[in-house]
Formats: sequence, C-alpha cells, structure tokens
Amino acid sequence: MVLRYTEYYEKFACIADKCEDTCCAGWEIDIDDESYQNYQKVQGEFGKRLRESIREYDADDSDMYERHGFILKEGKRCPFLNEKNLCELYQKLGEESLCFVCTNTPRNFLEIDGVREVLLSPSCGEAGRLLFGSDKKIQFVEKEVSGELDYCAKGEDREAEHLICAARNQVVLILQDRAYPLKQRIGQAICYAKEVQNCLNEENLQSIKSISLEEIKERYKETDTAEAQQYNYFCQRLESFEGMEKINQEWEQFLIDMHCLFDGEKGMTVYTSCQKKLFDYIEKQGREYEYEHMLVYLSYLYLARSVDDFNFWGKMQYVISGYLMMRDMDMVCFLQGKEQFPVADRVRVSRIFAKETEHSQDNLDYLEEEFLFEDIYKQEMLFRQI
Repeated sequence: MVLRYTEYYEKFACIADKCEDTCCAGWEIDIDDESYQNYQKVQGEFGKRLRESIREYDADDSDMYERHGFILKEGKRCPFLNEKNLCELYQKLGEESLCFVCTNTPRNFLEIDGVREVLLSPSCGEAGRLLFGSDKKIQFVEKEVSGELDYCAKGEDREAEHLICAARNQVVLILQDRAYPLKQRIGQAICYAKEVQNCLNEENLQSIKSISLEEIKERYKETDTAEAQQYNYFCQRLESFEGMEKINQEWEQFLIDMHCLFDGEKGMTVYTSCQKKLFDYIEKQGREYEYEHMLVYLSYLYLARSVDDFNFWGKMQYVISGYLMMRDMDMVCFLQGKEQFPVADRVRVSRIFAKETEHSQDNLDYLEEEFLFEDIYKQEMLFRQI
C-alpha cells in the first residue's frame, strides 16, 4: 500500500522522560481487542495488576472506539505511568505489549483515496518542534510499504474521496503561495473552501474542478477592522472556546490569563497594542512561516475528513478559528515573556491547543455547533478577524 506523510515524519522519535509533557495523561486510554486478549495472558503479580487496572466501558459509551480502557489515576494518569513519566508496561513487557493507541500516539491516520495518510500531532512537543523546525514549505512524500488498507472506497464514494482530497490539497497550495502576504492567503483559502462547500451542497462534486482560482484571488479583498471590532471578536472567540470541556490545567490557565490581561477598562487598549507588537515582532524575525505551517497542518488533517459528512466549510471554520485562538494564546506568552516569543512558546501553544481540541471528540462536536450558529464564524466575519 501507499503511505503518505510529511518529509520530517521519519525524524520523529519519542524522547520519553525528557518530554515537557506526557501523552499518557489527560484523556481516556482505549485498549484494542487484540491487546486486551494479550493482557489476559500475562502471568504473575504484574499480570494481576494489569487486569485489575482495566475497565469495561458502559454500553452507552457510544463515543468510545473500543470496549475496554485503563482505569485512570488522579490527574487522568495512566496507571502504568510512573513518577518519571516512563511506561511500566513498556519496561516490563516490551514495546510489542503496547496497545494500538499507545504505539501510534502522536500519529493521526486517515485512509482515503487509496492511500494511508499519517500526520504527527503537535500535541506532542517533539512533533511540534519538527513541525516548526524549518522555514521551508511543508512537503508530503509517498512510499510503498507492506500491508493493506483497512478500507478502500469504490465507485461514487471513491470519486468523492478523490475530489475532496484534491480540494484539500488546493487549500494547502493556496496557504503556501508566498507570493501573497499570509493574511491574503488565508482569505483566499476561506473563499475557496466556501466555494467547495457550495458544490457539495448542490451535490455537484465534479464542479469542484471548475472553481476558478483567479476569481478567488480577485474576490478576497483585505479589509481594515477597527480596534474595537477586533477586541469584540476576541471576546466572542474566548467565550466560544471557554464552552469546551477542559482537559488540562495548562489550557485552563491560558483562559484565566486572557481574562487577567485583556479584561477591564484597559482591556481593549492592551489587546490591540499587544496584537500589533506581536505581529511586528513575528514579521521582523521572519517567522510568519510558523503560522503557515500550523494552518497547513490543520488543513491537511481536517479538510479531507469531510468525506464523512460533506462539511468541508465546517472543517475550514475549525482551521481558521484554531489559528485565531492560538494567535490570541501567543499574545499571552508575548506579554508574559516581556515582549519576547521564542519558538519554545510556539511549540507550547500548539501542544496545549491540540491536546484540548484535536484529541477530544466532545470538544470537536461542541465547536462544530458553535461554527454552525455563531455569527463570528461566518465567512465575512472570519475575513475581518484574520
């Protein structure tokens, strides 16, 4: 089969206890059936402890992919994560004993258009360092590997996959077209995604191929947004994202810090001044490519998943709102860092945001509802926020 991945993918290796975070805490850890059966055969005291640490999900846990998971400790820590943030399962039974989710985290897989795609999630700090480690455009490579796809669509479904993948790839090309300023590229990508959604709504997928990029480029015109409006949009974004389930304390602290820094009589002045200073700082350092990389990652990960619900626009709303929210988080770091924003802060912000949203289906579902009904996520409103 064909495996498609970013060119930096093969450089990734878990740094274990040297990591600033752990992927073994903060969420449910599902156990696939094959691993569950293997755990039933482990002998001795460790085998007994292993089985006592497993629970069966309730029948109405419809959001669970598997039937079993580990009984988590305080802080939603895996029961086999020791005080050094090392896995006792790995230490006692070897790498082959790890269940599917533990073996593959922080990888995201998608089988589509006859290819298995894999991306490294920046919810892992080391993956984030690779994502932002170069100013070169992100490139994707393909490689023949052993094995077969678990699913391969046929007929009209395969054609839909092909066209939606092509649309996703076009968004990426738009975002990486450095002949245009980043803000203009984002606006063009928004226009294009809306046109793709129109084709899907009309059940005329073939017309996606006829969308004129030249017309798209002409249609988006950069708009100046008054400072009061920018601040108002920020407040609405913050209120919207605060409605998510809070998975980790770092995310909660960012929300608290945003209120401390940007609430009150001087809130708008502080926010708009900080925004300008941060943008100037990023531009002078030649680091706009970091935002480009994040937008490309989010687009590549989410837009193709609209094959399941034909909600291409909804996925694009997540891409853009995610960028905007992380930009707000950057401002917190910038102020707290005395108007400095090292790459380490970029990695930290993307890690916390990805962990809070990307790995929680409940939060993704919540945001989809917000995108559907809240005015700030409409096309014209997004133009004004970028």
